[in-house]
Amino acid sequence: RPTFVRATVEDSQYRGIMVEQYNHSLYSNVPYNAVFDDLELRGTGGPGAKTPGLGYAAFEVNTSGVHIDGALIEDNPVVGFKAYMIGPSTILNDVTLLRNGRTSATAPLNDRAGMFMRSANWAPTINDLEVRNSSGPGVLLWKGGAQGSNWVIADNGATGVDLREFHPDFSVILSMDNDGHGVSVRDSSNVELSYVTTYRNGIGAALPELGAGIYFDESNDVMSGGKNASCFECTSIEDQHGIVVRDSIDLQLIATEIRDSVNAPALDIDNTGTTHDGTIIIDDMKIDLNSTGRAVELVEVDGLIRGLDLNGDNGGMLWDANGEEPSYLENSVIWGNENSCFDMVDHTELLVYNVGLGCDPSAPASISSSFANFTGSWFPSGYADRFEMLGDSHLRWISSAPLDTPTYASQDNILDVMWFVEVHAINQHLRHIPYADINLTFDLHGADYNDTLPYSGQDSFGPFIGERWTPMQGWSDVNTVHTGCDYDGVHNDSAAVSLDADVSVTCLLELSNQPPFILWDSPEDEGVYASGGEVVFDANESWDLDYDELTYSWTSSIDGELLSACTATGSGNGSYLLANAVGQATCLSDGTHQITLEVCDTEGHCVWENREIELVNLPPVLSVGTTPAISAWGTLYLGITANATIHLGGTYDPEGDELNCWVETSYDSGSGQPPAGDPECPDTIIRTFPGAPNQFSVTVYASDGVNVPVSWTFNVELYNEIPLAVMEVSRTGEASSATVHLDGTNTFDPEGDEVKFEFWSDRDGLLASGVTPDSAVEWIGTLSKGDHIITMYASDNRPNHAGMWNSASVELSVANSPPVALIASPTDGILTDSGELLVFDATGSGDWDTACSDLPSNGSGLVCNPLTDTSTDLVSVLWESDILSEPMGSGWVLETRLPEGVHQVTLTVEDGSGASDVAEIMVRVDESAPVLILDSPMPDIEVYSNLPVLFDFRRSFDPDGDDFTVSVYSDLLAEPILEDKTTEYWYNDYLPAGVHTLRFELIDSNGMQRTHSQTLTVLETGPVAVITGLSEGQYIPPGEPVVLNASGSYDYDDDIVLYQWSLRGGTLLSDKMVHSASFPPGPVQIDLLVKDSRGAASSVSINLTIGSSSPQLYEFSVSPSSIDLEEPTSVFLTVRLLDPDGTTNMVQGELRAGGVSQALEFRDDGMEGDLFAGDGIWTYRSVWTLTGSSARIEVWALDGDMVSPGLTEIIPIESPEDTGLFDWLLGSGLPFLIVALTIIIMVGIAYAGTRRRQISKDLEMIESWSGFDPRELDEEFDD
Repeated sequence: RPTFVRATVEDSQYRGIMVEQYNHSLYSNVPYNAVFDDLELRGTGGPGAKTPGLGYAAFEVNTSGVHIDGALIEDNPVVGFKAYMIGPSTILNDVTLLRNGRTSATAPLNDRAGMFMRSANWAPTINDLEVRNSSGPGVLLWKGGAQGSNWVIADNGATGVDLREFHPDFSVILSMDNDGHGVSVRDSSNVELSYVTTYRNGIGAALPELGAGIYFDESNDVMSGGKNASCFECTSIEDQHGIVVRDSIDLQLIATEIRDSVNAPALDIDNTGTTHDGTIIIDDMKIDLNSTGRAVELVEVDGLIRGLDLNGDNGGMLWDANGEEPSYLENSVIWGNENSCFDMVDHTELLVYNVGLGCDPSAPASISSSFANFTGSWFPSGYADRFEMLGDSHLRWISSAPLDTPTYASQDNILDVMWFVEVHAINQHLRHIPYADINLTFDLHGADYNDTLPYSGQDSFGPFIGERWTPMQGWSDVNTVHTGCDYDGVHNDSAAVSLDADVSVTCLLELSNQPPFILWDSPEDEGVYASGGEVVFDANESWDLDYDELTYSWTSSIDGELLSACTATGSGNGSYLLANAVGQATCLSDGTHQITLEVCDTEGHCVWENREIELVNLPPVLSVGTTPAISAWGTLYLGITANATIHLGGTYDPEGDELNCWVETSYDSGSGQPPAGDPECPDTIIRTFPGAPNQFSVTVYASDGVNVPVSWTFNVELYNEIPLAVMEVSRTGEASSATVHLDGTNTFDPEGDEVKFEFWSDRDGLLASGVTPDSAVEWIGTLSKGDHIITMYASDNRPNHAGMWNSASVELSVANSPPVALIASPTDGILTDSGELLVFDATGSGDWDTACSDLPSNGSGLVCNPLTDTSTDLVSVLWESDILSEPMGSGWVLETRLPEGVHQVTLTVEDGSGASDVAEIMVRVDESAPVLILDSPMPDIEVYSNLPVLFDFRRSFDPDGDDFTVSVYSDLLAEPILEDKTTEYWYNDYLPAGVHTLRFELIDSNGMQRTHSQTLTVLETGPVAVITGLSEGQYIPPGEPVVLNASGSYDYDDDIVLYQWSLRGGTLLSDKMVHSASFPPGPVQIDLLVKDSRGAASSVSINLTIGSSSPQLYEFSVSPSSIDLEEPTSVFLTVRLLDPDGTTNMVQGELRAGGVSQALEFRDDGMEGDLFAGDGIWTYRSVWTLTGSSARIEVWALDGDMVSPGLTEIIPIESPEDTGLFDWLLGSGLPFLIVALTIIIMVGIAYAGTRRRQISKDLEMIESWSGFDPRELDEEFDD
């Protein structure tokens, strides 16, 4: 058979492992075809498979058998273990199934199971099974049967153990935290479950049928001999529902316990749907429940309940019977609460014995439509001592505690208080009279009663009614019993007795002398005895009612009267006789005897009794034992070359005839007759079976030469033997460092197969393994200290012998190896100073009991054991100086400085077991200059000139404790970088570009100096462009010049050679460090480029917002101030324009006079009368000839679409006559004035609107350049 040891199978696409028989029709013959040992199987059909989601099963067995010893099957999105049509050849030991099963809720139930079996012939074996976190049921077994023990089933998505149409024989099961039932048994018979514990199963289940600790459904559904369903020592703890039974009979719950189920009742049995009559047995059940509901509910149930113990605050028990069978309740205690206690319904016959009823007075036990007998029952003190009769019921209270008047709901109820009557019939000698007749009569209730006493002369009868209660009549009077007895024609009556308790009545009969009674112990009737063998005749227990002396006679139908023939071996009165005693003459012949015993008293009354016995030559008694022993099924398994020893020490002949014993085999031509020669029957017969078939039978014979030889036959199966382990041990010493030689070369295989071997230590584990001829059967190495049991295991290389070993063991005690101390450096007598960092090296030291893997560098250079991973010594290393009060340190290599002086340095290596080794050297140490420990800068480091150099020598010290200072110099600088600094702080400074040779000088208070030099390269860095005085997005008022300042730019090498200002479009503004410029309104981006002498450049940009302004006109002047009517007049007009952004380039005006309008164009270009170009004073010069009374002159400025507020002047047109203002107003002046005011107002309104729109545009432009949104602040202020 193929055997797989420590195999790992991962990420298979369809099945991880499948074992199947090619011909599926041979389902009745399924030998195991594969062996797996320490198997690991995971990922079948999972994400790691070639195509995920196509898996069927991780491990599948189909019409075959498999033997698994140790398996981990985990993380398979398919059923973990699947088996179909298997048989007893399948054996599963120590199998663990974790996180298996399809995850889809719509997948079939069996595909979501951790383990699934169907059609399993009796009986596969499943031991030490663990199933956790299956997506569906943990174990689903459907049709067939199996056996096993030691299961842990937990955290599964459905029922833990789900049995359907299955015949299990399982013990020791722990099922907990499953979503469904802990254990479910459906439609099954012949169920044997024992030592089952369920815990917290079905939590949250709405119905008992969905989440119970233990659930039975239709198991069984018919009564049958030997096929009951049983649960022995089963316990339910904190399950949603405890034990739930539906439609099941012939069910036995024995020694069960239910504790703290979430829902009541804890025991829930409902057989409403059963089609056959039957009973349920509950024996020794304890229930702990705190609930307002009942602890036990039995509906349509007939059965036997024994040893029921209800505890906790609950509603007791409801028993609603089917009524087709009598029911029994015995030796139980039932407690209730204020709602209910013990309710009996529909019992045709309920027999109750020794039951305590602890019922609340408000809710006593009740009985409805039932007939119940309570015998030996009682009420605890302080609880209700009555019943509630609910109608159509008859309660018989028999030999029980006092009972109060019941309550009732209808008139059809009867309660009888009943008692037993014990009758003793004695004669005048006070001896009980066997088989006396008795008769009982009653005054009130009950018919006359007649009976015959047994041989003992006493018996108890009843029960008989003492009192009767009915709703109509209440309690009756106490009944009276009259007792009479008869024997041998003599009659007597005893005194009447009130029947208010169990009573005992003695009936005395004065008898005449009676014949004796024979009590004959031996010989038994039809007994067979050996020819001439001893026969005991014993009637010593015979007795007489009148105490008369008795005489005995024994007569044989062959040998006649025996007392005289065997007198030497009998008693005085002949009650005891030993025939054919050893050493005496034979007084009882062979043959069939009719033995007559006659017993007579002194009054001549005799009685007789006959028995038949036979004395015959008996065949030998054959007693056979073997080495090796024969199995329980009658087969001796023997190695092919091994001897079989047959033990016959217990074989004998009853007559002591000489015996002849021999052995024959089925493949020999034996005749079953004794061999020729003298008869012999040795205590042992040793046989080998060379050339025998693999299977045969052996028959052992014994003959006495008279009877037919007796024989006993057993089967023999020869098997290939595994080698016997032969081990010799030698070693070079007893310490752990000594070499041990385990020699197993004398081990051989009887059939010549190759030898497979393993050497083990119970402390160090596996030492060696191999198979010949590739490996020699030996091991050479070292053992850890301590007591070892060294075991050699031997087997052969045959696959069917996998896991089968013979072994040989020896005990070895290994002593501790002492540690070794050796100082490799420094050398003895070395001269140094206190500032020198000395390396103390213990190379060559160590301890063999330390694993090299626990030491630095795997113990390179140290004494250690490279062959182990575990240290058995806790080695300590200590360096000490005779000058220092504290140890120098520990470790195999120690770096340290020593103070001034002559030191005796000691290395101590101790192994923790009291053993140690010491090594010493002398070290001379002089005073030292300060020691520089420079954490920064590092030697030959490169830094940039734009970063400071960190000087950190804070850890520097003076070994002699003197004060000291540190100075730092550079060959490129005239001045020290640092001068006379202490180690209290760290320092930093900028250094110019170049390769610096730094010199560190440390000088202590005694003038001792230490100098250290190292190089530092400072690399040049580029400039950094900085615009000073302006901020990003800054608003510049209109017309205000912008000062561009680059003075903030810097270069750590001070070699900036170019400043260049430009606009976004590339327009060059200036190459000066500081430049002033004006810009038109709107956004503007200004770029600054800075370059150094190396050409390295840096640039920066800034965005500004230049404000926009509206034009304003001031100082409108008209010269002359009046014009002569129709006379050419030279006119000179001026007005001052104020527009900070400088964008206004047109000033216009209008002249209205005499109903005529004339446009005016002003100039600021220094021409046609303008004095100075661009001075902001716009000029108009012309010659006007006007008519009318006045001239209206209006002027305004144009800036794009914007129009400034106009300025208006009105000058009079004077005629030669002198006219006044009043006349002008009364004339043409008033309408003109009204029109002028209207125009001014309209222009003002237009100007104000235009101004607001322009400001809004400017603000929107500013907001678009910045992340600042003033509306956000507005919202905040609004809040």
